[in-house]
Order: sequence, then structure tokens, then C-alpha cells
Amino acid sequence: MQRLFAFLLLLVVLLLASSRWILDIADGALNRVTQSPAAVPPDVQAFHDSLWIADFHNDALLWNRDLRDGSARGALDIPRMRAGGFELAVFSATTRHYVASNYTRTPPVGDVMALAAFAQRWPRASWLDPFPRALVLARELRRTAQSSSGRLRMVETHDDLETLLRDQAHGDDVIGAVLLLEGLHAADGRIARIDSLFAAGYRVFGLTHMFDNDVAGASSGWRKRGLTPFGRRAVARIDSLGGIIDLAHASRATIDEVLALTTRPVVVSHTGITSACAGPRNIPDDVVAAIGERGGIVAIGFWKAAVCAGDARGIARSIHRAIAVAGVDHVALGSDFDGATAVPFDAAHMATLTAALLDEGLTRNQVRAVMGENEKRFLLEILPRER
Repeated sequence: MQRLFAFLLLLVVLLLASSRWILDIADGALNRVTQSPAAVPPDVQAFHDSLWIADFHNDALLWNRDLRDGSARGALDIPRMRAGGFELAVFSATTRHYVASNYTRTPPVGDVMALAAFAQRWPRASWLDPFPRALVLARELRRTAQSSSGRLRMVETHDDLETLLRDQAHGDDVIGAVLLLEGLHAADGRIARIDSLFAAGYRVFGLTHMFDNDVAGASSGWRKRGLTPFGRRAVARIDSLGGIIDLAHASRATIDEVLALTTRPVVVSHTGITSACAGPRNIPDDVVAAIGERGGIVAIGFWKAAVCAGDARGIARSIHRAIAVAGVDHVALGSDFDGATAVPFDAAHMATLTAALLDEGLTRNQVRAVMGENEKRFLLEILPRER
């Protein structure tokens, strides 16, 4: 019996070790920076350094990394955000991801987040349930902020953001962090869980991810339906709490129903637009225009499927097109850094995008708006006044 127990213990240790190793290999293989840093003219760099820079979507929380330290893997951590001039970033929490996920039709089979939860030694309850996974990731970001020596700070309310802006204006080198839930399947059909997620710090709520759920249909879902009865209740509850609805990954039916149901501005936190880059993951011009008309934000991604290009100029072209459709006040950045994506530059080299936007013909005021001022204004307007 003792030998059997020792064998089983050794097997568990080996599984844990190999799982973390596999996760690290996947991180390095999937989250790639494809181009060497490009030289930026001194006057462009000086302009870039004057910008307030914000990004509406990264997935750095998903991976087995300490964001306080620099990493050879992926595209984003605190040192690289500081080097690139970030003032605020929205951190996404992925809580379920199926092994055959794709942009066309995802079969809901084989949740790889179970392996990630096991590999990173999350609580046992999180191995099979997305809700405790969301709570683990919220605690992880909060712990990172609290132990970052003032380099990262959670932003949950209008007053938090105003305080951050005041401190930044006084010279504090601190980056704001907002939590985004990628897929409301974590609520498992329970309104009380939405309240708990809000209490844990989530302020942006993606209704779907790569698959249909009990809230709404996804753009890559099996049926691509609209809101369910619970989904309509969930939208109303998010609105009443002062949360932000994210329509990234949502089906067209879901988008139309949400826009008809809510009177609050919404965001698409990471996307492309089909008139600049055709594809099932991207959104058409009429949706882009409708979100802009409602005071919302369309945040353009950096990966190839979003912009049909593997360089900064391709990102700039999609941003330029989004401005033409939605108006300059309603376009922002939604990099999807570390979302199992290959990107042309990392968080340390955001000046590459500033240069590309200027080369694309945007004015300096337009660049300033897109690089962060629009996201700042949007969050100041829509974040709740109290926790």
C-alpha cells in the first residue's frame, strides 16, 4: 500500500510538472512577435512619448508567467508596458476554451482550460468549473497589482480612474488595470454569479467567447443564435451594476439584440472590420457605425486574421477604415496580445504603431485619440461611481 501511494504521488507530481511544461511550450509557440523592432524617427518617438496609451484587450493572465518581471515569452508584461508607454490595459480572463476552437464553427468538446487550471495548481473546484477559474484570475491580477511596487493598479470605478489620472499627471509611473471576462458561460445561468464576478472586480463582460453558451450565440458558435432568456436578464443585470458589455465574439443575432436591449454604450474589445479585412471573426460596417452612434468603442486587433496583414501598417489601415465608418472618437486599440496570437510587435514597441498611423495619413490628434484618449473618455463616462 505504501509503495502504491508513493507511486501515485510521484505520478501526480510528474503530471503537474509536465502540464506546466506543456503550458509554457504552448505559450512560447502560440504567442509570437513576428518582426524585429523597427527604428522610429526621433520626432515620432517624442510624439509617442507624449501620448496616453491604452489597450482594450490582452490575455496575459492566461499564461504561467509573473507579469511583474520581464519575460522572453509572449508580448506583454509590466516592464514592456512601461517601455511602450502604457497608461492602462484591460486584462481578459479566459475560463473555457475548446480544443477545436475556430472562427467558423466550434464544437463544444474538450475544454483545455481544465488542463491549464490543473497545471497552474489552481483550487480543485476550478478544474471543472469556469466560475472559480474567473475568481482565481481576478485574484491573480489583484495580487500582481498589490505586489508590483506601485507599477500596476486596479481600476474598478470612475473615481479609481480619476485618481490614476491625477497621479499620472503628477509623475507617478503607474499603469491602470481593468478586468474583462471573456464569456459569460462562467455565470452558469445564475444572476447571483454575475454579482459575484462584479464584486471580484470584473467591469467588462464579454457575453460569448469562441462558442455558443447559455447566454448568447457566438460568431464562431455551432448555431450562432441570439440572446437566450437568461442572456436578456444578464444584459439587464450588467447594465444595472454599471458593467460594460463586450460584443467581441458575439454572433450577428446577439449583437443586434443587445443593441436593441441596452441603452448604454458597448465595446467590441478586439476585432477587425470586414470592409478592411473580410473574415468570420470581424464585424461589418453597419455594426461598426451603430456602435459608434451609441457612443461605444470598436477596438482594432493586431493579429493577422483581424487586419489581413502581419505588420503595423496593416493595423493602421484597419484603424483608418474604422475611423471612416464609426468616427474618430469611437475607435481604439484591442491588441489581443498573448491571446494565442502572432503580432508584429510587443507592448514595448507601441511606437511602431504610432509611426504607422502617421504614415497612413492620420493627424496627430487622430492618433492621440485612437492610441488611448478614446478609451480614457469612454471608461470615465461608463465605469460605476461606486464598487
